[in-house]
Amino acid sequence: MDMKKIGMYVLMLALIVGGIILAVKLISGALALVGGLFNTVLGLLVIVALIAIVVWMFRSAAKKK
Repeated sequence: MDMKKIGMYVLMLALIVGGIILAVKLISGALALVGGLFNTVLGLLVIVALIAIVVWMFRSAAKKK
């Protein structure tokens, strides 16, 4: 084998490895975005639930007065 073929194989291998790494990073980034969105929705639900509990407590206290 001459040096041009070896260099071409090394370049092709580097491109394949780079493509695999890029795909893995894109997938992990997408999963991180989905996880962040899920955490945001859960946080909003907790805030709404806490507001509902406070409103219920004040209404209950007003009825017993």
